[in-house]
Amino acid sequence: MKIEDFGREAKLFILENDNGLRLSVTNFGARIVKIEVPAEQDGGYRNVSLACASAEEYLELDPYVGASIVPVAGRISGARVEISGKEYALTENEPGRTLHGGVNTANLRNWEWECNGKDEVLFTTVLEDGFNGFPGRIEVGVRYCLSASNDVHVDYFARSDKDTIFNPTNHVYFNLSGQFFESIGQHQLKIAADYYVPLGEDNLPLGEFAAVDGTPFDFREFALFETGFSSDHEQTNLVKGYDHPWKLSRQETAVEVWSPDKKVGLEVSTDQPAAVIYTYNFPQEKLAAYHGVFSMECQGFPNACNLEGFGSIFLAAGEEFSSQTRYRLKW
Repeated sequence: MKIEDFGREAKLFILENDNGLRLSVTNFGARIVKIEVPAEQDGGYRNVSLACASAEEYLELDPYVGASIVPVAGRISGARVEISGKEYALTENEPGRTLHGGVNTANLRNWEWECNGKDEVLFTTVLEDGFNGFPGRIEVGVRYCLSASNDVHVDYFARSDKDTIFNPTNHVYFNLSGQFFESIGQHQLKIAADYYVPLGEDNLPLGEFAAVDGTPFDFREFALFETGFSSDHEQTNLVKGYDHPWKLSRQETAVEVWSPDKKVGLEVSTDQPAAVIYTYNFPQEKLAAYHGVFSMECQGFPNACNLEGFGSIFLAAGEEFSSQTRYRLKW
């Protein structure tokens, strides 16, 4: 493992396995920076994860890219939540909503770090009681591990001293061609999901699951991202692509993606019930093109705290939260 300076007193950790797969992570926002695959004919590397060159550049361009999103990923309606019979007002950072935990969140701070051998890094931080309105002093950790079988493991865990809600994710973006200024439209996508979650005009879930049958959300067999990009479906028109949760029907190999040249594949396994796929519909054009990357956010359902039938993101005082997601690279 190599450790380098990354700006703003942050560090960059570069892990490499015996197959030549490289994973770069930083304690600034506990984020994934690069995933480099030795897939080129000349023996060169293809970086498939959207990345910035420094902590300063993330701040300037897009601080969510690759970051750990805590305590709650996605949007919370009304910027309010009721927990154990008490209503809490949360920081409103979109009109009438809380997005990705509010303002000045943990994606903007340097987490504590610890290296465990040559293939594992642990990042930890504390969200103080009342942080952006969320109750409880929440101790948060994320463990990144690069395995010999070309798996990037992303494991979250947390504990709070008060009843609270917790629903983390990682905001990594992929382009398996490594060409971030070209559309992902010709990437092949397969999702083990019979249902997806439609959105309203405010980008919040409507509170129902819709069957994928006969829609551009049906990826039960391999299909192109372009299926949705060129569709006239009201949901893809609403967000100019995809920004939707799919209800996963299995944990193992829940999502598969292949680059157009078939040289790089991605298999995603997770113990979380949803995968939110966002296709960079409103791009930071210095980083990537419109539809130039896709996120793969494995998490509980967005706004589950305010919707019936969307599962629970409640975390009781003293109980430990844990989640495991695995990104397997193939070439």
